[in-house]
Amino acid sequence: MTSAARATNSSNVIADRLRTSIRDGGLLPGTRLVQEKLAAELDVSRIPLREALHTLAAEGLIEVLPQRGMHVAELSRADIEDLFELRLQLEPQLADEIVRGCRERDVEALRSLAEQMRDKGADAAGRATLNYEFHRRIYELADRRLSLRFIDQLLHLVEPYSRRWVRSGHELTRIDDEHAAMVEALRTHDAELLRRVIVAHVEGARDHVLARHPG
Repeated sequence: MTSAARATNSSNVIADRLRTSIRDGGLLPGTRLVQEKLAAELDVSRIPLREALHTLAAEGLIEVLPQRGMHVAELSRADIEDLFELRLQLEPQLADEIVRGCRERDVEALRSLAEQMRDKGADAAGRATLNYEFHRRIYELADRRLSLRFIDQLLHLVEPYSRRWVRSGHELTRIDDEHAAMVEALRTHDAELLRRVIVAHVEGARDHVLARHPG
């Protein structure tokens, strides 16, 4: 096996591919995951695939259901409320450290991502990766490894439900304006403004995701 093939068969690489597929809508909540079929579709070996699936199960992205096998996790209304409460506890608290770690090049990169999202409009699939990259890049600036790990997990968990809202086209201008406000807070090194915008952004997302949740 070549080094490239070994890299492709790495359980970490496979897990990342599956996370991306869940985030971007390739694997929807409730989708049954048959390992033989998935291994063929991804062109990977079954042993690292199994390891990757167990990793995602530990992160809450995949559920192992008795007598039904593995499925992409479906979150209840209570789960989603809990998820957003966790985001509100974690994300605003990083504002000071984010601002301290931010450089001009970071501001420009985030501005570009925000503008690309605005251009996507209600294209949920097109916005998904950009939105994830935007928020992850902001929280990376805090240089808090464990906090980033938990936030990253929460961002992946919420994205399938955020897509339903994005497809509706409801209040996307507000969302795009909040992204722009985060960039401006970073440009001006205003940690308090960043904190307020993060809170408003997460609370707004929570309210709209719950409004479209079928439960």
